[in-house]
Amino acid sequence: MNATPKRHSVYDEYFDAQRDDEFSVIDLGPGALTYAHLVEQVFLVPTDYIRRLGTDSTITWEMMMAAAWEALTPMARHGVGPALGAQTLAALGGNPQRAAASPRRHVRLILTALDGFRGRNLPRHEGRAYVELGRALVGFRRIPDAMTAYQRGRALLESVGDDHGLRAAHARLAALMSRLGLYEQALLHAEAGQRVGERLTGEPGGQLPVGHVHFTEFLHDQRVRALTRIGFVDEAEAALGAWRREGGHLGNSFDLLAATAELRVRQERITEGLDAYMRAIDARFAHLDTVTLPGRTHYLENSVTLFGRAVGSALHIGRPDLAVGVLAAMATRRPVRPDDAPPPVAADALRNIDAQVSELARRATGAAVARDHATLFDHNDRARALLETRDTLLHETGRNESPGRTTVEELAFTIPRAVGPGELALAYGRDDLGRVIVFAVHDGTVRHLPLDLSADEVAELTALAHDECVRRTGTDSVHRLGEAVLEPVADLLETASRVYVTAHGVLEDFPFHAAPFRGRPLVVSAEVRALPSLAPLGSNGGRRGPLAGGSPKAVVAAVRQPRYELLPELPALRAEAAAVRAAFPHTTGLYDDQATAGATLDALGTADVLHIAGHASFEPAQPNMARILLADRPLFAFEIACAPRAPRLVNLSGCRTGAERRTLGGEGEGLAAAFLAAGTETVVAPLWPVRDDAALAFNEALYGQLAAPGVGLAQATRRAQLAVMADPRFAHPGLWGAFTVLGSL
Repeated sequence: MNATPKRHSVYDEYFDAQRDDEFSVIDLGPGALTYAHLVEQVFLVPTDYIRRLGTDSTITWEMMMAAAWEALTPMARHGVGPALGAQTLAALGGNPQRAAASPRRHVRLILTALDGFRGRNLPRHEGRAYVELGRALVGFRRIPDAMTAYQRGRALLESVGDDHGLRAAHARLAALMSRLGLYEQALLHAEAGQRVGERLTGEPGGQLPVGHVHFTEFLHDQRVRALTRIGFVDEAEAALGAWRREGGHLGNSFDLLAATAELRVRQERITEGLDAYMRAIDARFAHLDTVTLPGRTHYLENSVTLFGRAVGSALHIGRPDLAVGVLAAMATRRPVRPDDAPPPVAADALRNIDAQVSELARRATGAAVARDHATLFDHNDRARALLETRDTLLHETGRNESPGRTTVEELAFTIPRAVGPGELALAYGRDDLGRVIVFAVHDGTVRHLPLDLSADEVAELTALAHDECVRRTGTDSVHRLGEAVLEPVADLLETASRVYVTAHGVLEDFPFHAAPFRGRPLVVSAEVRALPSLAPLGSNGGRRGPLAGGSPKAVVAAVRQPRYELLPELPALRAEAAAVRAAFPHTTGLYDDQATAGATLDALGTADVLHIAGHASFEPAQPNMARILLADRPLFAFEIACAPRAPRLVNLSGCRTGAERRTLGGEGEGLAAAFLAAGTETVVAPLWPVRDDAALAFNEALYGQLAAPGVGLAQATRRAQLAVMADPRFAHPGLWGAFTVLGSL
């Protein structure tokens, strides 16, 4: 990192005009230009960002890219120019998962970059910007426009001899053609990109920059896959051999293994293909517990097809147990916080990050009270950057690395043996043909059975069932969908006293415990637990003891009516607090004006059980801005996620506090996810708004059961659901069925 800008850069004019030290310059060296999204080997980061981290902190790539993104807004205040354009390309290309989170913003930002380059005789910059625009338009599903942008970028880059950028344009075009099923055209672009690559050389000394290696691998991948899909299997085998020879030590890379698997399946060598699929999954996902949530999400979303093909291959050879292992591995892995204290440098940097979190909370409060959704959207971005940086600081040292990650094969072995007598585990997903299937794990074996409904019918019924639960207008869709998902395993349910359910996609929020079985809700005959994945069943983390032992300390934070919002008063909150106190005698009450954000954050560090009752807010577009409306101000999800400690059990008694924006693997962003990220074992929360009297009835029943000796949370939740369901006032599943348990058991 340099304190002064590198000369002969598009940033020169910007610095000459500004003459301040608001930004510092990151110089990545000439190798940076091998990335299509970087048009300069330098970019800017806010000086204050680096200063607050601490001068001795290690600045990782993820942290630099988070800082590059943060520099966009202050730079834009000085107008659009080449410097802002170059910064935008660095920020967007270095944060693909954040760019993809809002396709409209992605397109808008890259058009701003193009405006900064046009008419200034910067064809290389403009060409690379067009390549990035094509990527943005693909995410926006504007495929013809994306193709036009790629072709325009290719022409400009070819005219100025920018081989690195030209190769990237061919790579993007190959991927787009493959996506459209135009495999011959994909092959042409992949081979054209390889020919361009032959003209390129590494840096002096023979060391190839990371960007160069990335596009070399990508073009090999596109060529092998195109040949495989065309049906030229011999040529694909030869291309695979060339890839291995050129890749050298990269012979076990994810892309190489995935392409090998696809070819082996095409050659009808299914067992070999499945083995390659499993090794590919292990290669990519074994160490995701040290990656930030956006990174884990990005990897997962770009691998969903691979998971489907792996499941299909496993079923083809009659190994549903391996398919279950694949589905379990699909769950993203939330990082475990290091037990030991961070080193002094990291500790200082973390304190600075926490100070920025507090400042952001202050500004977000103003935006929330003013209902300024545009500003809240920007604050959500800032919160994500802070959480990324904080997560990187916690895990970058490798102190928490543990030998031997769980592989697909190990999951396939342990999960069936973890499901005990009287237990049934169900996993709902899709096979490689797009059919909805259920995997049933019972008595050490795994069965797979198709649903009678098509995937489209399941999606339609799920939406209708959710609407019935929210509006409480009827139960027809809830019953139809419930019968459809349970009928294939009806014989197994007859003898099950405990049922674990994991579902990805549209079924994630369906209340399986309310699904009809033999004319009554399933929860009547069995304890039903929803899990993000079947993987926890193979560990002790999935089964916890009762809370009543050891006199746990409980804290209640209850605000009937926040002063800064025009919302109805919630009169039942004191009664909820009384239920908590009856179950846990060592209860501290924070009522109305006492229930400040600061006092509640302090309670996270001391309580074993935390009950928060009051109004809450959640918007899917800004999940880190999900908030609990406390006495003095809202308490935001991003603040909770940064807490150094969290209670074992958190009960969020507020509308939609269980709502999250979830990844395909079940990990999410929102209030419940924030508590889990901070270390909470279990969160109880409603998935949709419920009436105050229903919430009171559920909580009184829940805490009454938790007070009984030897009663665990799973058993207490079931008894509470049954008690509320038995009351005619709450018979609709939209009332008693809203309450869900997230985390461990």
